[in-house]
Parts: sequence; structure tokens; C-alpha cells
Amino acid sequence: STTTTSRNGTQSTTTTKSTKASLMLGGACPYKAALNGLTFDVVGTAADGSPIYKARGIDEYIYHDADCDGAGVVTAPRWVFDNSKPSSTATKDLDGDGKCNYHARIDSSLAGTSRPP
Repeated sequence: STTTTSRNGTQSTTTTKSTKASLMLGGACPYKAALNGLTFDVVGTAADGSPIYKARGIDEYIYHDADCDGAGVVTAPRWVFDNSKPSSTATKDLDGDGKCNYHARIDSSLAGTSRPP
């Protein structure tokens, strides 16, 4: 964003660039096609330091969950697409449902937690 102010005939211009990237979703399956085109902005950080994204104007989220059902046994860490708001303090099962129930996922063993692949 750019801000221009004028004081006593002097102009000052300040330009600020956001360091938080937005994501636009594309490639969802036909059943979830309504998610295509949504823009997600960073709205917080999870306990593991990974970003939490929220879609503009609708309750849809993208976040990293190390253990989506909290059982600690079977599930792989993953990036989750979900309509449940994730906790910023929980370390597993960020949506608190005790299940791996969400729109879609991408396992993160290769992608890491700093951003979705």
C-alpha cells in the first residue's frame, strides 16, 4: 500500500509491502469445486509455527496439523483444507473433533510446515 501525506507544502510517500503471502485455491475435485478461486490470507500462527490461512469472506481454512485425530498412531502430518477454525495453541487435532474429517489434505512429509506445497 502507498500513503502520501502533505505538510506545509512538503510531500512524503510511504510504501509498505506485505510479507504475508495470500494463496488462491485451484484444482479442487468436482465435488468441492466451490472452493476453487477462493483467496486465503494468513490470519495467525499455529503452535508449531506454521501459518493459518483463512478464506476471504467465508469460514474455510488451510493449516498444518501434525496429528489430525490426536491419536498419535496412524496419521501423517498434513496440510488440511477445512471449514472448522483451527486452534492456534493445540499441537495436534487442531480442529478438536477427534477425527481426520476435512475437505482435503496434502501430506507434508516432504513439504514441511512453513507453507503449503
